[in-house]
Amino acid sequence: MSRYASELCVLLVDNLYGELTSRIFQVILREGRLSIPALIHHTGLTPRLVKHGIAVLLQQQLVFWHTSAEDATVYEANTTAAYNLVRAGKYVQIAEEQLGHFAGAVISNLLLLGHARVGDLVQAYGTRSKDKPPLSNGSGSVTDDNVESDVTPKSVHITLHDLLQAGLVSLVNESHFRSDADNRIEAGKVVPAAEYFKNKTKRENEEQREMAILQKLEEWKYPTAPEEEEVEIVNRGKKRRLEDPKESETIKRQRLYLPLVDKVASTAGTAGALRIGHTGALNNDHILRINHDKFAVIMRNRSLVALAEQSICKTTAKVYAEVLRRLESKVRNCKEETGAPDFGDGPELHALPQVSTDDIVAALRHSTDLANAFGNVDASRVNLRQSDHPKRRRRREESDSEDEVMKDGNASRGEEEDEDDSDSEALLTSASSESEEEKGEAEYDPSSSTKTRAKAPENPQLNTIRDHLLLLAQHPYQFLHHFPETPILPEKWTVYFAPLMAHLTHHTLLRTITSRYGLRAARLTRLLSEKGKVDEKNLCSLSLLNQKTMRSYLTALHQAGMIQLQEVPRDNSRNPQRTLYLWFFDIERCKAKMLQETYKSMARCLQRVQVEGDKVKSTVEKASRSDVIGREEEFLGVQEREALRKWREMEDKIWGEVARLDDMVAIMRDF
Repeated sequence: MSRYASELCVLLVDNLYGELTSRIFQVILREGRLSIPALIHHTGLTPRLVKHGIAVLLQQQLVFWHTSAEDATVYEANTTAAYNLVRAGKYVQIAEEQLGHFAGAVISNLLLLGHARVGDLVQAYGTRSKDKPPLSNGSGSVTDDNVESDVTPKSVHITLHDLLQAGLVSLVNESHFRSDADNRIEAGKVVPAAEYFKNKTKRENEEQREMAILQKLEEWKYPTAPEEEEVEIVNRGKKRRLEDPKESETIKRQRLYLPLVDKVASTAGTAGALRIGHTGALNNDHILRINHDKFAVIMRNRSLVALAEQSICKTTAKVYAEVLRRLESKVRNCKEETGAPDFGDGPELHALPQVSTDDIVAALRHSTDLANAFGNVDASRVNLRQSDHPKRRRRREESDSEDEVMKDGNASRGEEEDEDDSDSEALLTSASSESEEEKGEAEYDPSSSTKTRAKAPENPQLNTIRDHLLLLAQHPYQFLHHFPETPILPEKWTVYFAPLMAHLTHHTLLRTITSRYGLRAARLTRLLSEKGKVDEKNLCSLSLLNQKTMRSYLTALHQAGMIQLQEVPRDNSRNPQRTLYLWFFDIERCKAKMLQETYKSMARCLQRVQVEGDKVKSTVEKASRSDVIGREEEFLGVQEREALRKWREMEDKIWGEVARLDDMVAIMRDF
């Protein structure tokens, strides 16, 4: 991990959990895997203080722990969890927007506590008394002035159920407290050896064991389909419901199926938790934590909606936001392309999660500003299935001109047509219309045994919404992929995130370069990304800039680390006059450079918060007292109130800047 990223993580821990905890975390981050005796030696603290700090770090999942075969427990810093502390405000905002204010309060307290039992949350929130009891782990309480006083245990269970179903929280598993390397070691102990698999060659046995290890790691992190089906079979039968006391079950049956339910509840994750309990309440012994992966997916969707709004328009971005919201529950992690096996040049798009046009139309039924985004377009000239190629347009214009010539020739002979021809044409048109009506009735006939899908009644906004969706699909960024309607399947859409995130990253880098060095520097960077390695002479002709002006921009970008220069000598003498200087743009190097600068800026912002906070420390501590909150006019003087106001304004501005920098980190690293 880089220097500035480590410094940022230590500052975040210090800002939220105090100097003692940050000191222990810094030692673990610097020295690596350490045991408690080693921590006592490196920190110079007493065993009691070290154990207290380790307990806080474990509660917040800021360190991993692993007990080896020699019964020696070692601890390792979890830098990802430490950095995620900066996104606490975004998590609460997302929860409030999706599930209401009380859900945001639950997320806020889970962020403060790290993880908590369902029973403790219900006990703390479910009481009507003003003095709410603290949670059993002693890390804090869930008192909140904004939470309604009429919260009941049932409403707490409902909110926790909604959070679990939305994926914003998940069950705590023992594997979450181990690092990836330790989890792999434990999975290797569970999976049989390679000799157990009966294949023809040793290589096939090793490959099959590797697949079994990966599957076991997946089972520990996410619920698997076989476990879900097994739990569904257990809970489906009336005689196998263990929570219903009226059921006449034998003790033998209870002992037979109870370990299965407990095992799935502890390892399967959210799906297992939602199926356990038939009284409308969750299991009180389950432990919940924040699901950072799902919040990252939601933040990525917001970034894509903002990109669609900048690239197309606000109304089309609204339709795109609804598509992403429909796909949100089917995507677990930003780093994996869900169900996308590779073949040839790219993934099999049909294996990606999809959403139908009918679902999008039903969700946007009451939107009134969708049709205003498009002008008046001749429907006969628009091909909604595919883009209009220039050759196809030229052939259509030639056919239109031939039709006009034929029409002029037929107009002179129009008066010579007899009535028999008109009568025959009328009979043909009436027969064709009757056949079309019979065909439509056959499609809507519910008793028909064919597999032809009956068409739903036309929605007045269907064509408008399809126009927006096709506009997203035909954009150069390819926000959507279109699956046309078939006789069996409806029209569907999907999102392939891998190339889309590459476009988002490139767009963000160009926007940053434009804000720092101007439009000409961004033009040069874009040309280098498209053309590859280019010398100065060709770059001058491509960018339409003179050599002196171009060199000034190239030098500034090279010094900042945005572009690179490669020297290619023509002979062994390496004479500068006989050397080619090729400029190129490496997006991975540029991303790494941008990340380091962002980490450094965030660390400097947090240091500024500490420095400015120390200046008014006494006033802030006085204003934070329980007897002063809400009565500042009575207990604080004029100068103290003015200093407190300026400090809070500065703190809001600094944390707002940190949140904007975090958006850059999310795009460059997490998405």
